[in-house]
Amino acid sequence: MKEADTSGRWLIEQAVRRLVADWSSRDEQRRPHGTWVLLWGPIESNAELEGPTVAVPLLAAWFLTGAGFVRQDVWRYLRHRALRYSARFSPLATDVGVLEVALYRGGTAVYAAGHLGPRDAHGLRLERDSDGRLFEQRIWVA
Repeated sequence: MKEADTSGRWLIEQAVRRLVADWSSRDEQRRPHGTWVLLWGPIESNAELEGPTVAVPLLAAWFLTGAGFVRQDVWRYLRHRALRYSARFSPLATDVGVLEVALYRGGTAVYAAGHLGPRDAHGLRLERDSDGRLFEQRIWVA
């Protein structure tokens, strides 16, 4: 295993832990009953994950509830995403959140986003600082 792979995996794990901790710390009225947890392929920019279609491959998907994680086929999430962006379906009608993580190309930083409601979302960039500690930069908030 290459050093970049080790660092990238560590960053992905830290990002998922950060997002899940945020999800689980919310009171029941503010926490979706179920949440997709997604691992996307490497990206240049977080904009690559926006909109109804994504050119980046979805590498893995899990569904998170109060009972824990369940591994899902990626096509289940992609179907959910297609319905969410459909003109016939209102995203406000769903009680399902999305937590997503993607390593930036180069493997030295990771993008992490939590979409936990129509007006409750944020995106972060996580990387190690020169001392090896996790450095978090908020990119956007909705």
